[in-house]
Amino acid sequence: MKELSGDMMSKALQVLSLVIMLLVLHISSVYPESPAISSNSISYFPDDEWTATMPEEQGMSSAVLDEMMQFIEDSEAPIQGLVITRNGYIVKEQYWNYNTENSTHHIFSCTKSFTGTLIGIAIKEGFIDNVSHRVLDFFPEMTIENMDSRKGNMTLEHVLTMTTGLDWNEWNISYTHPDNMYNQMFGSGNPIQFFLDLPTVYDPGTHWMYTTGASHLLSAIIQQVTNMTTRDFAEEYLFEPLNMTIGGWNIDPQGINNGGTQLYVTPRTMAKLGLLYLNNGTWDGREILTEEYVTQATTSQIYAQPDFDYGYQWWIDTTRDIYSARGSEGQYIFVAPEANVVISITANADEGGEDISEEILQYVLDSLTNGGGDITGILQVAAVITVALCVVAVAVLYKHKVKTV
Repeated sequence: MKELSGDMMSKALQVLSLVIMLLVLHISSVYPESPAISSNSISYFPDDEWTATMPEEQGMSSAVLDEMMQFIEDSEAPIQGLVITRNGYIVKEQYWNYNTENSTHHIFSCTKSFTGTLIGIAIKEGFIDNVSHRVLDFFPEMTIENMDSRKGNMTLEHVLTMTTGLDWNEWNISYTHPDNMYNQMFGSGNPIQFFLDLPTVYDPGTHWMYTTGASHLLSAIIQQVTNMTTRDFAEEYLFEPLNMTIGGWNIDPQGINNGGTQLYVTPRTMAKLGLLYLNNGTWDGREILTEEYVTQATTSQIYAQPDFDYGYQWWIDTTRDIYSARGSEGQYIFVAPEANVVISITANADEGGEDISEEILQYVLDSLTNGGGDITGILQVAAVITVALCVVAVAVLYKHKVKTV
């Protein structure tokens, strides 16, 4: 076999260089928003209308998402609404049981992430100085029982992270039982007084306990510092700016909107909250939250349970780059920042085995690495060709060196 001439080697190098250049241009033009190219941010912000695109336009596989939809149908799971976005665009949206994009749904504890967001807005707008503010200073007119230095040192951040140190446990008894701590609190005439009167059993900030009472306390703080109901404050500073569709929001006997549950919104509204965080608190050029607050809210602040830490009213997945809002009976907001993906789900999954959110999440993640629009595959091909180019270049240099010796 004849050896390749210098001219042939040179032509081979030119061809490979051209292929690499074309691949880079193709990736840059077809996937301008791809997280493999840019940071976790979006440039499209939905308003009255929300643009839907083919999954391939956002680097996702229609085939995998269609498999997901078939899985949902086959499972007969009681899902009511599903919205999947990438780069701000809807790539898949579906409603069941006569629900529509305008149907509001009880999102249970996903409410907590909305309430935590409103605290961040209150800080940004100057109603609260910072998360180090001592909680009892918000309620100077109240007489608190079981006082000690630990309770006195409890801060807003301890409430946001559910590390108040107060004697609370709502997971030890069924929510249907009147003795459940949540039911005791909201069955009292003054839920905030009930909560702050609880004995302190841990130093604040040292022990996490799932505490809907803490989330409701956040709502009371918003009402206290703004002289507005939490809902009215949210309407002005969050719901209206993002054109969110809101239904009801229950109140306690004192007229305080429930900070931990009982908010009714659409799946699109849930997805918009995720997009706000995905874009570091800014919405179409307007700062709603500070980037610092978003970072703190979505960063691990304390261990919660296996595979999950807790931020500021957000669950932090420690096994993958995802944070989420989670509510009973299958309500979810998943945010995957490195993939620029937000998923919202509403459901009536009140029986064991009906919650298929993890399966849906996995299908969506799989759709990012399969199909014709797969940027990962393109990058892998580019990497292989780059290696080949380097090998050829080394061979040319070696051949040239041998000839000159």
